[in-house]
Amino acid sequence: MKSISCLLLASLLVWAIPAMAAGKLRCNNRLVGEGDRAAELLAACGEPAYRDAWGYSQPGGNILADTEEWTYNFGPHELLRVVRVRNGRVYSIDSDSYGFYDAPERRCESTALVPGLSKYRLLQICGEPLTRRSFGLVRPLDARGRRAYANAYETVYREEWVYNFGSRYLMRILRIENGRIVDVENGGRGYD
Repeated sequence: MKSISCLLLASLLVWAIPAMAAGKLRCNNRLVGEGDRAAELLAACGEPAYRDAWGYSQPGGNILADTEEWTYNFGPHELLRVVRVRNGRVYSIDSDSYGFYDAPERRCESTALVPGLSKYRLLQICGEPLTRRSFGLVRPLDARGRRAYANAYETVYREEWVYNFGSRYLMRILRIENGRIVDVENGGRGYD
């Protein structure tokens, strides 16, 4: 009986440890979590590999919240860590796929442009787009939204990037929302 309860306790700890680590980032023996100041994040982890900044605007031109997405690349044996900073505080900490030491070989093919790809990886693979357009919008939350309140809305920072692959190919139009590709379309014929 004692061994069964020890086994049960050990299995609960295995499940609980990742849950406790969610929303945390360890750098140089320092732990940074949601709600900490951006200055504390910089002191613990240093400058990120990539910073993306935008502001959400309200009707009338007021800025609702300054938001930055910082991507930390700790090499190929660790996941990229994506930290959202709003108004100078850590808002969320997430992971992306594995990092890398050197920038990956640029193989910007239309098949590499897929929904879910982060702007950081997109820039590493394809470089800067031919053109960019950006704007903020407010849209109602649906059943997939984080909260299921009536009349609940979310603010989205949307960008449109266009890549030209030359006259033999169609241009690719990417819709990016809050730092991730959400849609890829074909455009007109490219040029050399």
